[in-house]
Formats: sequence, structure tokens, C-alpha cells
Amino acid sequence: MIKVIASDMDGTLLNSDIRVTEENVKAIEYARGKGIHFVLCTGRMYDDAMRLINEAGLFAPAICMNGAEIRDEHGKIQLQHVIDKDLAKKTFQILTDLGMYTEIFTNIGPVTVDREKGKAFMIEMFQKLHPESTVQMITEQIENRFEAKNIHEIKDPERIFSNDEMKILKFITFSPDPDVLKQAREALNVSNELAITSSFSDNIEITNHEAQKGISLQYYVEKLGVSLEEAFAIGDNMNDISMLKMAGYSVAMGNAEDKVKKEAKFITTTNDENGVAAAIYKMLETNS
Repeated sequence: MIKVIASDMDGTLLNSDIRVTEENVKAIEYARGKGIHFVLCTGRMYDDAMRLINEAGLFAPAICMNGAEIRDEHGKIQLQHVIDKDLAKKTFQILTDLGMYTEIFTNIGPVTVDREKGKAFMIEMFQKLHPESTVQMITEQIENRFEAKNIHEIKDPERIFSNDEMKILKFITFSPDPDVLKQAREALNVSNELAITSSFSDNIEITNHEAQKGISLQYYVEKLGVSLEEAFAIGDNMNDISMLKMAGYSVAMGNAEDKVKKEAKFITTTNDENGVAAAIYKMLETNS
């Protein structure tokens, strides 16, 4: 019997307009009405995730930054997995040497060493990945992204790595070049202290090895007195695989990558077809 629903956000709970639909909210609340817990499992930082779900009238505890942080329904931090500062510094240098654009998720929010360079890099990258979009459309999207995420600029990276008050929870780094992404993965995989994954084809996400969605979901359900066999997990991308493998009831979105679909027991419709709602209702038909 399913007692917990764990849902990814981007490409899953969020549609292509980066919104949570009314249909998905209704399905989640219907499941809650039957006593089933709901938790977000996202690569996003807490404030960024809450901004999007609160707009839809949805409130929930969250496993954030791929499992680097767990927050309860009131926003109180339950668990954090930080990256060692020396290892973080080496990681940042590897990514910089490869010419990648990197954002660092910290306990004070997301930071970058050059916001304007980051914007220009991402505009150029999105133009290569989405040639059908106009420059104006892409520029507006990138400007909105930086403002919505409230990305801080700290020009001297040493200020980040030498600040004892600043905890490093996650790196997200971008490149439109698959070869560069491959080189970065190979360089970083030599450390068994890091978890390396991705949420889109143009990025790599880096956390403490213990900061994985599956591991943090296990911690969350056990605190509730529930087993992983009683957990329902749904996602669409590589950073969702650890929780899909561990949950008793696993669902891949219709828009998921093939590798993700292979790890799931069920496949639902796409994120633009209320795939989360469809999967929840299907699960509830047999949940007794």
C-alpha cells in the first residue's frame, strides 16, 4: 500500500510553461485526503521550488538539490549534506578550466563569479540548443531565470571557499558541447565523495555522494515510519533514477529519457498532459 508520493519538479510536476497545473494539484490533494504523504524531490533550491508550487496553491515538504537538503512542511531544515570545501575548490577549478558556466548552491543562496558572463554564456548555449527560438525570446528567458533564482555574484571564488559560514551544497554546470560534458564527468568521477548526475542534456549536477534523491527519500520515509516499498516515485531525468530504483512504485514520465523509462515500473503521460495526475489516479485504483 502506497503511503508516500515523491515527485520530481522539472519535466515532471511542472509543465513546459514551468507551472504546476490545476489537475496535478487536485490529484495530489485527493491522494492526501486518503492519508498519503506528498514530498517534492527536486534539483532546485528550497526557495526556488516553493515559489513555483506556492503559486499553484500547493504546499509540501521538500527534498532539495537532489537530496543535499531536506525541509519539512514549515521550511525547517531536517538534514543537509555539504561538499567538503577543499574538494569543492578543486571541482570548481576543473569546471572553470573546461570553460563551463557554473553556479554554486550554498546555504545563503545560489552564487556565481560573473552574472553577466553567465547570462551571455547561457544565451549562446540556448541559441545552439534551440535554434527555432528568437534571440529576444531566449534573452528574456535567461534574464527572467537569473532574477527569479536571485543568483548572487561573488567575483572572487576564494571568498566562497574560504568562508567558514558558507556551506556548499551543490554545483550545477553547463555546456552545449557533449564532449566537454563528458570530459567533466570523467574528471569528476575519480572522486568517490561526489555524486554526479544531470537534469537536462546541457548540464551536470554535483553533490556530496550521500546527496542523492533515493538516499534522501529513504531518510524521509523512515522518519515517517514508512518503508521504501510503500513509496511512489515519479520523474523524468537522470537525477531521478536513484529514487526510481529504490521506491516500491516507480513511474517515468512519457517525456522521460529512455534510460529513465527502463528503470521505472510504469510509464505515464507527459508533463504537458498532466502525467503526475494520471499516475496518481492509476496508483489509487489498486492502492488498498
